[in-house]
Amino acid sequence: MDKLKILVISNLYPPQVVGGYERAIADYARLLQERGHTVLVLTSNTEELPTGYQKADSDPSTVRRCLSLWGTWTERGAQPFYPAHVASIAVRNYKTLEQELNSFKPDVCLAGNTDFLGSEVLEQILAAEIPVAHYVMNSQPGYSHDLAPRSPLYRYITVSNWIRDNLQQQGYPAETAQTIYPGADVEEFYQAELPQRDRLRIVYASLVMHYKGPDVLIEALYLLHNAGIDFTATIAGGSLTPSFVEALQEFVQSEGLQEKIHFAGLLSRQELKQLYKTHNIWVLPSRFEEPFSIGLIEAMVAGLTIVTSDTGGSPEAVKDGETGLIFESENPLDLGDQLSYLFMNPAEWEAMSRKGQERALSELSRTRTMDRLESVLYELALPNKKINQ
Repeated sequence: MDKLKILVISNLYPPQVVGGYERAIADYARLLQERGHTVLVLTSNTEELPTGYQKADSDPSTVRRCLSLWGTWTERGAQPFYPAHVASIAVRNYKTLEQELNSFKPDVCLAGNTDFLGSEVLEQILAAEIPVAHYVMNSQPGYSHDLAPRSPLYRYITVSNWIRDNLQQQGYPAETAQTIYPGADVEEFYQAELPQRDRLRIVYASLVMHYKGPDVLIEALYLLHNAGIDFTATIAGGSLTPSFVEALQEFVQSEGLQEKIHFAGLLSRQELKQLYKTHNIWVLPSRFEEPFSIGLIEAMVAGLTIVTSDTGGSPEAVKDGETGLIFESENPLDLGDQLSYLFMNPAEWEAMSRKGQERALSELSRTRTMDRLESVLYELALPNKKINQ
């Protein structure tokens, strides 16, 4: 089968990231290229991100940081610029994208997060008769439902069934959307030996933000400490709200838990892999509707036992009591009970870790994800290629 020329659009691109969305799109771009496709990535240059961003030595020639965002992220959340500034940026992006489309002539576009790019860039690509597969990993695709493209060349791919159903409920044209779970890189995270279960060794690895619920985990750890249950915990991740992190650290210090709870900050993927070798439980305490956590699958592949809140797409990743445990969101008592259960039932704990790892390997691998994603891109691109030949 002929290889494709694939345009990838993403508002951010590693090492400039806010969360896992950007890393996933970068992985897909790299893996599509490894499969023989020609890939061009268009993204922004956003060096001022307050999440621990470090400048890359250089970008490969396939990544062009030529787009401009019409907003930014602050402690107050996502903040768009003034309307006049937004309009001038939109004009500049239009001209830039026009030049790139004329030069590259893609067969298909894979769109990632379009926050602060909007649907305008997608409409421009569709107007050039280039099909777009939009991989949606947030509760919204980066624009309101009334601005959603209505072209037959446009298709949503969703990170979970929850996202797919949520888009439809909000009025987005998601009737043809299909779910492709973002699998883990098995070769990178797999550990043949399950982590030791001598005591609870807990890791939180995500943005340290209120909506992600690390405070719920710390409250649960405080309850475990008072109950005399032995544990250590690592809180890893960057933050857009340093004052929130400071408040968590002050609480840990005031309760005398500083020897048990360590704040590691933002870690590289290599550092995260090393962290998983010394921990045995991975907690996702999100209080918001978590679309589907890639980090959760990576930890599951590494053999850590997953304990997650019951929000969004998380229940699709974990079979409660079989491949992990699910607790009520924003309920530190319930989370503490689930962690205590693992401590008190070592045989069930080991079985959950093993079954979770087996499911991740067989059903949630990155290879499986890429096979399905590549199939969708071919499905969109080939009819259009024949028409234009």
